[in-house]
Amino acid sequence: MQVKLSANLDFLRAVAVLLVLAQHILNRFRIGPMLGISIPPIGVFGVLLFFVHTCLVLMYSMERSGLEGRALAGNFYVRRLFRIYPLSILAVLTAVALHLDAVQGIPGLSRAAPVETGRIVSNLLLMQNLFKTGSIINVLWSLPFEVQMYIFLPFLFLWIRGKRSAAGRLGLLWMAFVVLATVRTYWAEHGAPVGLVGRLLLLEYVPNFLPGVIAFTLVHTPRMKSYLWPPFILILVAAYSILPSSATGWALCLLLGLGIPFFAEIRTGWLRAISHQIATYSYGIYLSHQFCIWFALGVLAGRLARGSVLVSATNGKTTTAALVAGILARERIPVVHNATGANMAGGIASALLAAARPHGSIAGELGLFEVDEGWLGEGEKMYKRREGHSIAVRSPLQRQ
Repeated sequence: MQVKLSANLDFLRAVAVLLVLAQHILNRFRIGPMLGISIPPIGVFGVLLFFVHTCLVLMYSMERSGLEGRALAGNFYVRRLFRIYPLSILAVLTAVALHLDAVQGIPGLSRAAPVETGRIVSNLLLMQNLFKTGSIINVLWSLPFEVQMYIFLPFLFLWIRGKRSAAGRLGLLWMAFVVLATVRTYWAEHGAPVGLVGRLLLLEYVPNFLPGVIAFTLVHTPRMKSYLWPPFILILVAAYSILPSSATGWALCLLLGLGIPFFAEIRTGWLRAISHQIATYSYGIYLSHQFCIWFALGVLAGRLARGSVLVSATNGKTTTAALVAGILARERIPVVHNATGANMAGGIASALLAAARPHGSIAGELGLFEVDEGWLGEGEKMYKRREGHSIAVRSPLQRQ
């Protein structure tokens, strides 16, 4: 591939991180159960898009270095080490210091017992998939596979560079790993030792990484208009949402890798600018967004000195909440209230964030939250956990 499609790759990376972010917000706010639907694993597909993107970009990076042999491998490993580990280590240590863990009933980060030393070490080293200790921050699950794939990328680069038949060889390699991944899954489903097949899980993601390398070997021939690139990516997302499986992910990643060289680069200025900004900070967004969700729903609510009142019913919630707000105002009790009627977790989080003040304080003593019935049980459980108490009020104005 002779042309670096920077704007197209920025858009791809931006979509990937936004899919992960959307998945975690939908899960944490229990949007699916409230709507009576199952949310497809779009965040998983976002990670698979990351894998394709990362391999392609790293191939470019090694090409630009102009290095050979051991010098190339050494330079590559050092650069990746300093790219991946500092921020991941900071994220793990922050979670440990705040007593946060992803292994809880509430999706995302929440308060937990102190994490065992061995688990902390495996997360710091990004080896939790090998030690079967689980990720302290759930988004860390993908990083061990990236790090382990990095070991092989310089050798792949040296193997394919300058070879006309490189794409064909990589295609055969992709098929070989599809077979190996399928065999691993078969073993896992038919009584193979759990520890062994778990440690071989990288095999399942190699067919998602390799299409990025395949894209690197193909000659750039922009037969497709640039405005078709965003719909192409969104069609892939829709296809995975309809039929989410490992095999679907492999096929769609291969289609992406084969398609990348045939699209002209995005020319729309605002789309290029937004995509570039999101892509630039995507790793930070990826690691930090769970902390932000926890802060909005947990920490700020915990700063309400008088606790929270949750108002819920099939009808009359807004009116009841407004009446309670008026009574509290006469008593001069400052409240944080989702007065606009946004009564799902997102609306409550927005009300809390709007009331946030510098140095972690909040402009209110009591939380007064109108809550959708679908989230009432989870909301009451969460606020009890955060504050030690909550009051649930069922409106008398509900339908008879």
